[in-house]
Amino acid sequence: METLEKEKLTYEEIDKLPEGSYEIIDGEIVEMAPTGFEHGRIELDVGSFLKKKLKNKGYVAVGEVGILISKNPLRIRGADVVYISKKKTKDKPKGILEIAPDLVIEIVSPNNTLKEMEEKIEDFFKIGVPKVILIEPYTEKVFVYENGKREINVFKFDEDVEFVEGVKAKIKDIVEQ
Repeated sequence: METLEKEKLTYEEIDKLPEGSYEIIDGEIVEMAPTGFEHGRIELDVGSFLKKKLKNKGYVAVGEVGILISKNPLRIRGADVVYISKKKTKDKPKGILEIAPDLVIEIVSPNNTLKEMEEKIEDFFKIGVPKVILIEPYTEKVFVYENGKREINVFKFDEDVEFVEGVKAKIKDIVEQ
């Protein structure tokens, strides 16, 4: 019996990718389940907070922002919230990001596994993202990962978290309860 191999997407097709909620892992589309209302609300609140605090210093985007991890094989990850400083790019980014953001924030959904989140963080670190923050709404904890450091700092929603240098806040103060 002959097996047909799935056609793999390539970097050359990056501008022709279909709309939808997915990531590309080693050239293959991996569908993502839609997020729930709470996830979207936290994403919006955190993104709005960062935009207000950092609007003159850089760019903030939300909503499974595509980030290029590798060209061959094609690997694109989606991030809930990203911040890119104007030091990295003077021009407002468009399309799939091909530069590493200064900060990536992920809101953990009930269907996320630890393995999935760890692989995603590793991918972000591979391209030079200095900090990844995971917000876990169900346990009301925040996990701060810094590239090159072995330890993970864990905070409660009522403790100050530093997003980028000079910008600290308690998640409970950012997120509408």
